[in-house]
Amino acid sequence: MNMTRLGTVLVVLLAAGLYAGTASAQAFDETTISFSFADDNVLRDPGETRINSPDAYFGQHGNSYVDRFENSVFNRTGSRLVLSKKFDTGALFADGSLRMRVGPDEWGNYAFQDDGTFIRLNYEPYDGFATAVTFYPVDADRFRLGYHWDISWGGSNVFPQNFRKGLVPGLKWTVKAGKLDAFAGMKTALIRSPAESTLDNPGGNTNQYVERAYYGFLGGTGVEPIKGFRIDISGGYFEKGTSTRASVLGKPITAGGLSAQVSYHFGKEVGHRLDLRLYQLDPEQYPLDAPERYEGKFGFDAAFEFSRLVQTLEDPDHYASTKNEWSNAFFFSSGIRYRKLRVHVDGVYRDLTYIVYNVPGFVPSQALSSEADLSHGGGLDTLPEWLSGELFGVISVDYFIERLGLTPAVSLGWLLPATYKPTDEGLTIEGPYPADHATGIQKVVVRGSSSGDWDILPVGEDELPVFISKFNLKWSLGKNYSMVGELSYTRDNNFAQVLLDDHGHAKRRFDKPDILGIGVVSELKF
Repeated sequence: MNMTRLGTVLVVLLAAGLYAGTASAQAFDETTISFSFADDNVLRDPGETRINSPDAYFGQHGNSYVDRFENSVFNRTGSRLVLSKKFDTGALFADGSLRMRVGPDEWGNYAFQDDGTFIRLNYEPYDGFATAVTFYPVDADRFRLGYHWDISWGGSNVFPQNFRKGLVPGLKWTVKAGKLDAFAGMKTALIRSPAESTLDNPGGNTNQYVERAYYGFLGGTGVEPIKGFRIDISGGYFEKGTSTRASVLGKPITAGGLSAQVSYHFGKEVGHRLDLRLYQLDPEQYPLDAPERYEGKFGFDAAFEFSRLVQTLEDPDHYASTKNEWSNAFFFSSGIRYRKLRVHVDGVYRDLTYIVYNVPGFVPSQALSSEADLSHGGGLDTLPEWLSGELFGVISVDYFIERLGLTPAVSLGWLLPATYKPTDEGLTIEGPYPADHATGIQKVVVRGSSSGDWDILPVGEDELPVFISKFNLKWSLGKNYSMVGELSYTRDNNFAQVLLDDHGHAKRRFDKPDILGIGVVSELKF
């Protein structure tokens, strides 16, 4: 029986189990059917770019340069099926939700996949106090640290995906008492990693790989001392397997960190900005069909979040030793609404080491050398050292035309990517017959945690800012149907490819910088 058919059988059996309850059980369902059509770059044909642009087709979601953030195991948006049930037995009661998604898996095949299934035991003895234990039997990726998706961490991929077997189940305990709330939990993962001992295998592989259970622990608390003003802090510790580097083979890789947020809200609800990227990453937190609440005349909110992480990796500057590599990220957001007009301003910063935190490291299992050059160039070298990573800002304006059910939105963004440049002198060969002008030290533009997301710039060139513009139009038909169209234009002068020069030598050159993307998502929820 293939995995798709097995997934279908499991959905039917589990759905039947959820409904076979007592008369006191309350069932509530939520089904989302999603249809999409997109082309990530209208200006380029298949085969013209390093990351292929396959033309427009049904089932694709439009990607843009803004989609640079670490992916979730839930980011492949598709139709979703949620079957939930609550057993009302008084102060102590249980509920649960079978959450499935049908959509493309990591190989592009359509299949049923878990989308955050949970079982929860609740205790609410009186008003103002509630506690619960939530079990994630399949995967706990949505149980994360941090407060905005763009710099959230501690998801399933904090356990290295290339060595992990399967998904990452877990559990979470929460308590809320008056103005104070707290949570704690843990996750487990099976990771295949090398042991310090070696195999007696002359002339062959001597590394002994062992599959072990590794653990992650998460916790945090928050308080609202004054109405509208809130303080949150959370942290975690994770075992990420053992090092694959020869000099520290089998040494444990441990990681952890803290996140804190200060937020303020005044007036009525503002809501999230209209953004298909956020919907693709987490359709539950950023749904298309969220009813735009325009009660009252005015609403304002603002938040500032900071995260500082650390992990123990090989020290490239000292043989057979390890070092703690630190990473920083912060996020600022503000939104204001006057009647049906909304304005959002967001800003994000991430260190290079924060971007590759899940790998772990820019070079897997290895920290950056103290000699590595991470500074910005291209006239931006005046930025302070603590801003040597990725900088991104966006302003978005939308207006709800109630009588037509339309919400047009315009967004403008600016991004300065993180970079890496080695300081060791040497030759960079660009083909079988290199010329003098084709050698030298090159800078790497780092867009995401995978090397496939990086661009190696031509010799002697520095990164340049990226300019992004997007137009979205949302149409809502009642509370159940939504359609969102997107037209995006990005100018990114950092794209580079290896091309042949007039003498037949392979030489890295800048590619065409213009990207024009289109996308439409149609969604029914019931």
